[in-house]
Amino acid sequence: MMAIYESVFNPSTYVYLATLCYVLGLLIRNEFLLRIFLLGGSFLYILYYFYVAHTPLWEAIFSSTLIGAANMITIYRIFLERFTIGMSEEMLTLYGAFPNFNPGQFRKVMSQAIIVHQTQDTPLLLQGKKPNHMYLTMTDGFRLERDHQTSDIGSGHFLGEISFLLGSEASATIIAKPGCSYVSWNVDTLKDLMSKKPHIANAVSVLLNKDIALKLAVSFPTQGIP
Repeated sequence: MMAIYESVFNPSTYVYLATLCYVLGLLIRNEFLLRIFLLGGSFLYILYYFYVAHTPLWEAIFSSTLIGAANMITIYRIFLERFTIGMSEEMLTLYGAFPNFNPGQFRKVMSQAIIVHQTQDTPLLLQGKKPNHMYLTMTDGFRLERDHQTSDIGSGHFLGEISFLLGSEASATIIAKPGCSYVSWNVDTLKDLMSKKPHIANAVSVLLNKDIALKLAVSFPTQGIP
Protein backbone atom coordinates (compact mmCIF):
# COMPACT_ATOMS: atom_id res chain seq x y z
CA MET A 1 0.00 0.00 0.00
CA MET A 2 2.82 2.38 0.93
CA ALA A 3 4.53 1.61 -2.39
CA ILE A 4 1.38 2.52 -4.32
CA TYR A 5 0.99 5.73 -2.32
CA GLU A 6 4.59 6.75 -3.00
CA SER A 7 4.21 5.93 -6.66
CA VAL A 8 1.04 8.01 -7.06
CA PHE A 9 2.36 11.01 -5.16
CA ASN A 10 5.87 10.87 -6.58
CA PRO A 11 6.73 14.26 -8.13
CA SER A 12 7.77 12.57 -11.37
CA THR A 13 4.20 11.26 -11.71
CA TYR A 14 2.93 14.84 -11.84
CA VAL A 15 5.34 15.59 -14.70
CA TYR A 16 4.14 12.58 -16.70
CA LEU A 17 0.49 13.49 -16.12
CA ALA A 18 1.11 17.14 -16.99
CA THR A 19 2.82 16.15 -20.21
CA LEU A 20 -0.08 13.83 -21.01
CA CYS A 21 -2.53 16.73 -20.49
CA TYR A 22 -0.52 18.99 -22.80
CA VAL A 23 -0.26 16.32 -25.50
CA LEU A 24 -3.97 15.49 -25.36
CA GLY A 25 -4.86 19.16 -25.43
CA LEU A 26 -2.73 19.83 -28.49
CA LEU A 27 -4.27 16.84 -30.28
CA ILE A 28 -7.83 18.11 -29.73
CA ARG A 29 -9.31 20.59 -32.17
CA ASN A 30 -11.98 21.79 -29.75
CA GLU A 31 -10.53 24.99 -28.23
CA PHE A 32 -12.54 24.73 -25.02
CA LEU A 33 -11.28 21.20 -24.26
CA LEU A 34 -7.77 22.17 -25.33
CA ARG A 35 -7.77 24.96 -22.75
CA ILE A 36 -9.12 22.62 -20.06
CA PHE A 37 -6.30 20.13 -20.66
CA LEU A 38 -3.68 22.90 -20.63
CA LEU A 39 -5.09 24.19 -17.37
CA GLY A 40 -4.87 20.68 -15.93
CA GLY A 41 -1.26 20.47 -17.06
CA SER A 42 -0.42 23.78 -15.37
CA PHE A 43 -1.99 22.57 -12.12
CA LEU A 44 0.01 19.35 -12.21
CA TYR A 45 3.24 21.28 -12.82
CA ILE A 46 2.45 23.43 -9.80
CA LEU A 47 2.16 20.26 -7.72
CA TYR A 48 5.48 19.05 -9.15
CA TYR A 49 7.27 22.28 -8.28
CA PHE A 50 5.78 22.16 -4.80
CA TYR A 51 6.95 18.62 -3.97
CA VAL A 52 10.05 18.00 -6.10
CA ALA A 53 12.51 19.72 -3.75
CA HIS A 54 12.89 20.06 0.00
CA THR A 55 11.33 23.52 -0.29
CA PRO A 56 8.76 24.57 -2.92
CA LEU A 57 10.12 26.19 -6.06
CA TRP A 58 8.13 29.39 -5.63
CA GLU A 59 9.41 31.12 -8.76
CA ALA A 60 8.27 28.24 -10.96
CA ILE A 61 4.99 27.94 -9.03
CA PHE A 62 4.33 31.66 -9.52
CA SER A 63 5.04 31.44 -13.25
CA SER A 64 2.78 28.40 -13.71
CA THR A 65 0.05 30.09 -11.68
CA LEU A 66 0.15 33.15 -13.95
CA ILE A 67 -0.06 30.93 -17.02
CA GLY A 68 -2.99 29.04 -15.49
CA ALA A 69 -4.78 32.28 -14.55
CA ALA A 70 -4.43 33.64 -18.09
CA ASN A 71 -5.78 30.37 -19.42
CA MET A 72 -8.76 30.52 -17.04
CA ILE A 73 -9.68 34.00 -18.35
CA THR A 74 -9.79 32.64 -21.88
CA ILE A 75 -11.76 29.58 -20.74
CA TYR A 76 -14.32 31.92 -19.16
CA ARG A 77 -14.63 33.91 -22.39
CA ILE A 78 -15.06 30.75 -24.46
CA PHE A 79 -17.65 29.54 -21.96
CA LEU A 80 -19.69 32.73 -22.39
CA GLU A 81 -19.45 32.44 -26.17
CA ARG A 82 -20.68 28.83 -26.30
CA PHE A 83 -23.08 28.32 -23.43
CA THR A 84 -26.27 30.01 -22.22
CA ILE A 85 -25.68 29.10 -18.57
CA GLY A 86 -26.19 32.17 -16.40
CA MET A 87 -28.79 33.79 -18.65
CA SER A 88 -32.08 34.78 -17.01
CA GLU A 89 -35.37 33.31 -18.20
CA GLU A 90 -36.12 36.58 -19.97
CA MET A 91 -32.80 36.50 -21.80
CA LEU A 92 -33.22 32.84 -22.74
CA THR A 93 -36.63 33.66 -24.24
CA LEU A 94 -35.13 36.55 -26.19
CA TYR A 95 -32.30 34.32 -27.41
CA GLY A 96 -34.90 32.35 -29.36
CA ALA A 97 -35.33 35.38 -31.63
CA PHE A 98 -31.64 35.17 -32.63
CA PRO A 99 -31.38 31.66 -34.15
CA ASN A 100 -28.19 32.36 -36.12
CA PHE A 101 -26.32 33.84 -33.12
CA ASN A 102 -24.09 31.91 -30.75
CA PRO A 103 -24.50 32.82 -27.04
CA GLY A 104 -21.46 35.10 -27.10
CA GLN A 105 -22.74 37.12 -30.06
CA PHE A 106 -26.15 37.39 -28.41
CA ARG A 107 -24.63 38.64 -25.15
CA LYS A 108 -22.63 41.26 -27.08
CA VAL A 109 -25.66 42.58 -28.95
CA MET A 110 -27.81 42.61 -25.82
CA SER A 111 -25.11 44.48 -23.91
CA GLN A 112 -25.89 47.43 -26.20
CA ALA A 113 -29.66 47.19 -25.65
CA ILE A 114 -32.18 48.21 -23.04
CA ILE A 115 -35.41 46.39 -22.20
CA VAL A 116 -38.43 48.66 -21.81
CA HIS A 117 -41.69 47.82 -20.05
CA GLN A 118 -44.10 50.45 -21.37
CA THR A 119 -46.59 52.23 -19.10
CA GLN A 120 -48.24 54.60 -21.60
CA ASP A 121 -48.84 55.04 -25.31
CA THR A 122 -45.46 55.84 -26.82
CA PRO A 123 -44.55 56.29 -30.51
CA LEU A 124 -41.49 54.22 -31.37
CA LEU A 125 -41.37 55.02 -35.09
CA LEU A 126 -42.91 57.93 -36.98
CA GLN A 127 -43.76 57.56 -40.65
CA GLY A 128 -41.42 59.69 -42.77
CA LYS A 129 -38.98 60.24 -39.92
CA LYS A 130 -35.55 58.59 -39.72
CA PRO A 131 -35.51 56.57 -36.47
CA ASN A 132 -32.69 56.70 -33.94
CA HIS A 133 -33.52 53.27 -32.55
CA MET A 134 -34.34 49.77 -33.70
CA TYR A 135 -36.68 47.57 -31.66
CA LEU A 136 -37.65 43.97 -31.02
CA THR A 137 -41.14 43.32 -29.63
CA MET A 138 -41.24 41.00 -26.62
CA THR A 139 -45.03 40.96 -26.15
CA ASP A 140 -48.22 41.89 -27.94
CA GLY A 141 -49.47 45.46 -27.69
CA PHE A 142 -48.05 47.37 -30.65
CA ARG A 143 -50.10 49.29 -33.23
CA LEU A 144 -48.97 50.01 -36.78
CA GLU A 145 -50.41 53.08 -38.53
CA ARG A 146 -49.87 53.75 -42.22
CA ASP A 147 -51.93 55.90 -44.58
CA HIS A 148 -54.95 55.96 -42.25
CA GLN A 149 -54.89 52.16 -41.84
CA THR A 150 -53.96 50.34 -38.65
CA SER A 151 -52.97 46.80 -37.64
CA ASP A 152 -51.70 45.11 -34.51
CA ILE A 153 -48.20 43.70 -34.09
CA GLY A 154 -47.39 40.84 -31.74
CA SER A 155 -44.21 39.58 -30.14
CA GLY A 156 -41.00 38.53 -31.91
CA HIS A 157 -40.93 41.28 -34.56
CA PHE A 158 -38.10 43.67 -35.33
CA LEU A 159 -39.21 47.26 -35.88
CA GLY A 160 -37.20 49.76 -37.87
CA GLU A 161 -34.84 47.17 -39.33
CA ILE A 162 -35.30 48.40 -42.91
CA SER A 163 -34.43 51.92 -41.81
CA PHE A 164 -31.46 50.53 -39.90
CA LEU A 165 -30.10 48.65 -42.91
CA LEU A 166 -30.81 51.32 -45.53
CA GLY A 167 -30.56 54.50 -43.46
CA SER A 168 -34.03 55.49 -44.68
CA GLU A 169 -37.12 56.99 -43.06
CA ALA A 170 -39.70 54.79 -41.35
CA SER A 171 -42.45 53.64 -43.70
CA ALA A 172 -45.08 53.56 -40.92
CA THR A 173 -45.78 54.79 -37.42
CA ILE A 174 -45.51 52.29 -34.58
CA ILE A 175 -47.19 52.93 -31.23
CA ALA A 176 -46.24 50.95 -28.11
CA LYS A 177 -49.29 50.48 -25.87
CA PRO A 178 -49.28 50.37 -22.05
CA GLY A 179 -48.24 46.98 -20.68
CA CYS A 180 -46.11 45.94 -23.65
CA SER A 181 -42.38 45.21 -23.54
CA TYR A 182 -39.65 45.58 -26.12
CA VAL A 183 -35.91 45.68 -26.66
CA SER A 184 -34.39 48.95 -27.88
CA TRP A 185 -31.04 49.54 -29.59
CA ASN A 186 -29.57 52.92 -30.36
CA VAL A 187 -28.79 52.83 -34.10
CA ASP A 188 -25.41 54.55 -33.84
CA THR A 189 -24.28 52.39 -30.90
CA LEU A 190 -25.25 49.16 -32.64
CA LYS A 191 -23.57 50.18 -35.89
CA ASP A 192 -20.43 51.08 -33.97
CA LEU A 193 -20.39 47.59 -32.44
CA MET A 194 -20.87 46.04 -35.88
CA SER A 195 -18.00 48.08 -37.35
CA LYS A 196 -15.68 46.73 -34.65
CA LYS A 197 -16.93 43.13 -34.74
CA PRO A 198 -17.34 41.81 -38.31
CA HIS A 199 -18.80 38.49 -37.10
CA ILE A 200 -21.47 40.46 -35.19
CA ALA A 201 -22.16 42.56 -38.30
CA ASN A 202 -22.63 39.43 -40.43
CA ALA A 203 -24.94 37.82 -37.87
CA VAL A 204 -27.08 40.97 -37.52
CA SER A 205 -27.34 41.46 -41.30
CA VAL A 206 -28.39 37.84 -41.86
CA LEU A 207 -30.97 38.02 -39.07
CA LEU A 208 -32.55 41.28 -40.22
CA ASN A 209 -32.62 40.31 -43.89
CA LYS A 210 -34.30 37.03 -42.97
CA ASP A 211 -36.84 38.92 -40.86
CA ILE A 212 -37.62 41.27 -43.77
CA ALA A 213 -37.97 38.34 -46.19
CA LEU A 214 -40.42 36.58 -43.86
CA LYS A 215 -42.52 39.72 -43.52
CA LEU A 216 -42.67 40.18 -47.28
CA ALA A 217 -43.73 36.56 -47.67
CA VAL A 218 -46.67 36.73 -45.27
CA SER A 219 -47.85 40.37 -45.31
CA PHE A 220 -49.89 42.52 -47.66
CA PRO A 221 -48.35 45.76 -48.94
CA THR A 222 -50.41 47.86 -46.50
CA GLN A 223 -49.64 45.65 -43.54
CA GLY A 224 -45.87 45.38 -43.62
CA ILE A 225 -43.81 46.39 -40.62
CA PRO A 226 -41.17 49.06 -41.31
